[in-house]
Amino acid sequence: MNSAQKQFYLNRVASRKQFPISLLWTAAALIAVGSVWSQDRIVTPSYTGALEVNTGYSGGAKIRLGGSELGNLDAARTRLEYKGIFDPGAALNWGAGVAYTRWDFGRDSGNPLPANLQSVAFPLTGSWRFRDGWQAFGEVSPGLYSDFERISGDDFNAPFISGVGYTVNPDLQVFLSVSVDPRRDIPVVGGPGVRWRFAEQWTLSLLLPRPQIQYRPSADWTFHIGAEMMGGAYHLHRTYGRDNGLSAMDDQIATYREIRAGVGARWGRPKGFYASLESGWMIDRRFVLNDARLQFNGDGAAYGQLTIGYRY
Repeated sequence: MNSAQKQFYLNRVASRKQFPISLLWTAAALIAVGSVWSQDRIVTPSYTGALEVNTGYSGGAKIRLGGSELGNLDAARTRLEYKGIFDPGAALNWGAGVAYTRWDFGRDSGNPLPANLQSVAFPLTGSWRFRDGWQAFGEVSPGLYSDFERISGDDFNAPFISGVGYTVNPDLQVFLSVSVDPRRDIPVVGGPGVRWRFAEQWTLSLLLPRPQIQYRPSADWTFHIGAEMMGGAYHLHRTYGRDNGLSAMDDQIATYREIRAGVGARWGRPKGFYASLESGWMIDRRFVLNDARLQFNGDGAAYGQLTIGYRY
């Protein structure tokens, strides 16, 4: 490459760095600045983002309050999320996003449980490599978490996760992390974790809330077997209980939780489109209202979920 060609190429690289990034918070993901090759080195982009849609269904099964049978209940979950990270290659970086989650419950007549629970949150993330091999990380998700029938300040919540990780070598990382939600029936969940690539194509990921064993036969495909705990804490409006036949549920915080075990497959690379499909058995389903001393317990059922996303 002669000097004129080199200067032309460097000018093009500089112009790409200045290219404006457009962010649409609803649906489709945006044009981004990718990595470019210059003088045998990768130039790290100043911003990366991801848009993801997740939808799933857990089958109908009996649910009861104490010894009282309340018929069957099934659940459908939809989540739309966008997250962006500024200066991802820097020792200190941060990110912001928006996420909408909705649970829809199919229930028999007379069941006082909510027909749906929803949240709109604005996750803020941070990561700091403070020493060689060491990294601290965190995410707080302020937003509204409720039945969305009569929105008020009582619907606001800001659950967060935080932790620290240490890279022993490229194949082994250890972590200590916690998930904190003061409104959840179990406010603090977490502990030590490890991610260990113990063979060329096999990885053990013992990280809450989604421990897995992963098998990656190629750059495009990853298969896994594992478990997951999902759900959240939501505010029920002031007259919810009286409106639904159980006054003790007025103005309460309801924790909904599912514990699942299953197998799945993921297609995609770190950049571009990706998709995953998973199915298995929901081991446990429950609604807990701590202040009212109410707990609704459900039987197990089959579940399935699909995720489609785009990273840039």
